[in-house]
Amino acid sequence: MSRIQPANRSLLSRFEILLYFGVYIAYIVTGLYKIYGLRDRIAGESKFQFSEGWSLYPFSQRRRDDSNDELENFGDFIVRFWPYYVLHALVQGLICWKRPRLQSYGFAGVCALALGLNLDWSSGLVVATLIGSYYLVALSSSKKLVWLVSAGWIVCINLMQKNAWWTDRVGYSEYALVIVTLSWSLLRGCSFALTRMRAKDEDLERYTLIEYLGYALYFPCLTYGPIISYRRFASRREQQQDWLSFAGGILRSAIWWLVMQCALHYFYIHYMSRDVRMVELMDSVFWQHSAGYFMGQFFFLYYVVTYGLGIAFAQQDGIPAPKRPRCIGRIHFYSDMWKYFDEGLYEFLFQHIYSEMCGRGSSIGAKFGATALTFAFVFVWHGCYTYVLIWSVLNFLCLAAEKLFKALTSLPAYQRWTLRYLGPVGAQRLYAMMATQLFIPAAFSNVYFIGGQEVGDFLMRGAYLSGVGNYMALCFCSYCFFQCSELLMTKSKDKNNLPRRKSA
Repeated sequence: MSRIQPANRSLLSRFEILLYFGVYIAYIVTGLYKIYGLRDRIAGESKFQFSEGWSLYPFSQRRRDDSNDELENFGDFIVRFWPYYVLHALVQGLICWKRPRLQSYGFAGVCALALGLNLDWSSGLVVATLIGSYYLVALSSSKKLVWLVSAGWIVCINLMQKNAWWTDRVGYSEYALVIVTLSWSLLRGCSFALTRMRAKDEDLERYTLIEYLGYALYFPCLTYGPIISYRRFASRREQQQDWLSFAGGILRSAIWWLVMQCALHYFYIHYMSRDVRMVELMDSVFWQHSAGYFMGQFFFLYYVVTYGLGIAFAQQDGIPAPKRPRCIGRIHFYSDMWKYFDEGLYEFLFQHIYSEMCGRGSSIGAKFGATALTFAFVFVWHGCYTYVLIWSVLNFLCLAAEKLFKALTSLPAYQRWTLRYLGPVGAQRLYAMMATQLFIPAAFSNVYFIGGQEVGDFLMRGAYLSGVGNYMALCFCSYCFFQCSELLMTKSKDKNNLPRRKSA
């Protein structure tokens, strides 16, 4: 029996494909133009004082949206710590040339120097204590103790976030740096301890103290990620460093950072994610949805820059790093958002939480329970805020609905009925129309995480409580987005599966 196939050129006509891409492109171009048209009103009505634009014309004529704390903190971090990136590259180049076995010593030494010379003693003590605690826990061979220590550190990090005395002591810039570093270090510590407990006795030589310190103090990924599992780190290989590819990776991040900085002189999307009044300036509810889309795109660009920098260094050092984030415009199932936007975090959650709770043969109830526990961890790790809770709950509900949807559409009875009465093309269209109903709330759930509860509530109400006409228009555009993403994914898979030509 033939099954419903994903969208591809053998099913959809060329006209239909052009229609889908035409609607997709027209919507995002028009939406971006409308956001551009609001730049002067936003600058005039905002409560936030934007910084002066670059002195270079034409940017000197406009102020720059510097309201995104994460992006500004990253810029300050690079200005402050760029010599240590250079030092890391030079030290590793020398070690790989002369003494490859000393690689972890180089990792730990450069990072310890960077932190020791730039952090207040209290900040350095907390970071060192967290890193050291996980090595001691790893020796105990108790998974329960690992998670107990993790729970304690999550509580500690959340208390530090709300401690005005410590924040005033070290300053906001160091406060943000330390909180983010502690959060990533917690995952690295868990990954090392839990992976060591699964290792066989003959493999324990890869879990020495210096190997752990090299992993926990890997400077290029220390603060801005991505999270690299210890299994990946331990499987790094000695290789001749490819300085050309390394420079290309750094240049890619630099170019995207430059693109984003240029765009922020004309599109005040970061401030729109902070102030719902600015979203209300859009001339209709239908176009307000585009503001949510571009909040996601600028969020994506931030991680392309930060993760791209860490990935470039990791690949140069022989570490099989996770892939760069996938553009949200190419993601149409929310499970793919978790798998491909932050591959390192997904691996951690899947290997150490979800898989520990259930396997392939587990019941649906067990799988839902494991998914719920995974998102409970996501909630507390990101900080126990209301908007994070809403985002986590919506994530869980959307993924649960997606599992049910895929189970339904894979039933033989469903396959037979749709193919008999609708044919392959009609069956694929019905599949996309139903999946669109999952795509809409999943897409809007991200706004809660990016923009907070007020903006998230506003856009969600606009989607579902603004009349049938608005919702039908939203469904049609989302349906086109879904089809475009499905077509792009199918083309990418076909390209990757092409047989390679044998050399003569």
